[in-house]
Amino acid sequence: MIKSEKLGIFSLNTVGGAPLSAPRGASECFGAGDASTHGQAAPAKNTRVQEAPEAGRKRWMTYRQIVGGAVLHAGAIAEMKTGEGKTLVSTLAAYLNALVGKGVHVVTVNDYLARRDAEWMGRVHSFLGLSVGVIQPGQNREERQLAYACDMTYGSNNEIGFDYLRDHLVQDPNERTLRWPDALHYSIVDEIDSVLIDEGRNPLLISNMSSSHVMRFPVAARVAEILRRDIDYTVDLKMRTVQLTDSGVAIVAESLRSEDAPGEGPGEGSVEGEGGDASDPDDIFETRNSFAQFVLTALKAKEFYLRDRDYIVRDGQVIIVDEVRWSDGIHQAVEAKEGVEIKPVSETVAQVTYQSLFRLYGKVSGMTGTAKTEEEEFKRIFGMPVVVIPTNRPNIRKDLDVVVFLQALNKVHYVIQEILKMNQLGRPVLVGTSSVEESERLYAMLQVEHPRRFAHIQVLNARPENAAREAEIVAQAGRFGGITISTNMAGRGTDIVLGGNPEVGDMVL
Repeated sequence: MIKSEKLGIFSLNTVGGAPLSAPRGASECFGAGDASTHGQAAPAKNTRVQEAPEAGRKRWMTYRQIVGGAVLHAGAIAEMKTGEGKTLVSTLAAYLNALVGKGVHVVTVNDYLARRDAEWMGRVHSFLGLSVGVIQPGQNREERQLAYACDMTYGSNNEIGFDYLRDHLVQDPNERTLRWPDALHYSIVDEIDSVLIDEGRNPLLISNMSSSHVMRFPVAARVAEILRRDIDYTVDLKMRTVQLTDSGVAIVAESLRSEDAPGEGPGEGSVEGEGGDASDPDDIFETRNSFAQFVLTALKAKEFYLRDRDYIVRDGQVIIVDEVRWSDGIHQAVEAKEGVEIKPVSETVAQVTYQSLFRLYGKVSGMTGTAKTEEEEFKRIFGMPVVVIPTNRPNIRKDLDVVVFLQALNKVHYVIQEILKMNQLGRPVLVGTSSVEESERLYAMLQVEHPRRFAHIQVLNARPENAAREAEIVAQAGRFGGITISTNMAGRGTDIVLGGNPEVGDMVL
């Protein structure tokens, strides 16, 4: 059992060792309420947090939910099963930590959830006298500054991450959007295992297109063609790296001298303009944007990126087969190898991973339904334990045995029959698939076998036309007789309400 004295949510009059003070109100913020209650003691405040849902949403917090709030305030992860009210639980820790006046970020996995939670939970915070802001795509700088100036700010991990990067690129401090120097005070991350583990190492990048040094790529491609494998350079297939030998270095230096140091002019592409000597083999490595690096990139394009396997050439353009963006000038090197027009280089000017970003917060906590299996990684990277919160009532769901088929086609036919049986009873069915192709294949088979009955199936996958409304589709997946085919990660964090979500209405179906 976790003691409330240790967590300080009921008996302490301070937060993090600092006296409670009035939070920064912002009457223009969404959900700003009466500020007359600012500055009260923590016990009274938290009693009001428990009571506020009764006033704002006609709900009363359970004992289990209060324990979940205590876990969040302690900087830990609360694992709560679906339907146990994680969104409501976040208001306890968010409210208490907002009292110091430094702002709290409630982080969601998409913009729809940020807007929804700000509207729903904003009623609770407004009732308690706090202001609530929400970050959404398309907002200008002033709107974002206003949202971050609120006591509580809801936003997706993507939007907050890019705002952090943009703040580090501006020259005028007044153009920053976050609340510096207390920009990263406390955050509550919804679906924290998805944000910090599944996507934690994926970098957020801000890039600029640059045409400088573009002329070096075709020259490097010509040099790479004359270099001999295992004589002028070596290849490590496992690490996907190449290394010039002494003879290779000499050839590159001679080629660079004969090309008269290719570039756009002194100080841009030419070695002479940078103060180097093209005849010196060592100099090809020492200069800024050294020509040797372009040759090494060209060798990688020659050895590791093969036409009609990794890319195709169509209408004078190099098209990547697997739709994964190449970096480090590989795309330009392949274009030079194929003799097509070379596009400007995308130069990264700022980047950060989610794991690096959230380690900068003074305190981080999170909630999810699936974190215990990742507890060791959370402890190692963030020092955050996972606390499993028991369900408010005994779980009556039946987890059936796994059915294994020898052939994939037999499995699909079995799934179709199960969907048909549930649909005849009016039960909404959510079908999870492992890939976009599998979801579309199942949808096509349902349309062929039962075109009338399954005329209104919803498909949710990474296709742009589907992904743009993922949260709305999942919100309505509980409609009577509804059938939704989804990839595994789509719509994560969105409530599926039996009977459909009346607040979404008919915007989806």
